[in-house]
Amino acid sequence: MLVRARVAGLNMCMWCVDGQRWFVSHETPEQLPLLDAVEGYRESPLFDDRQRAALDYATELTESKQVNPATFARLSRDYSEREICEIAWLISSEHLYNLNNLALGIGSDGLCEVPVS
Repeated sequence: MLVRARVAGLNMCMWCVDGQRWFVSHETPEQLPLLDAVEGYRESPLFDDRQRAALDYATELTESKQVNPATFARLSRDYSEREICEIAWLISSEHLYNLNNLALGIGSDGLCEVPVS
C-alpha cells in the first residue's frame, strides 16, 4: 500500500491517490496515519528502516528511472529476492495505472478528501 501510494503521489495520479485513500479508510483504517505521512516518510517516526528502504527504492525508480546501488543494497538487506520482485512489480504496475489515467485525463472521483500539506 505504501509503495503504491508513494508512486501515485509522485506521478500526481489523483485518481489513484483518491482510490487508495478510500480503500485504506474502509478496509484498513489503522493505516491512515502512515498513508497521510508517506510524503514525509524519511523524517516521520511512523516508518521503520524496512519501510524506508522500500519507499526510497520506489522514489528513486519513479523519479530517475534508476536506483542507486546503495539503495538497492539497503533494500536487499531487508527483503528477499522474491519480495524485491514483488515491490518492483507494484512500482511498475502503479506506473502503468498512473500513466493511463493521466493520458486519458482521469482524475479524482472525489471519493475522499486528500489532506493538503
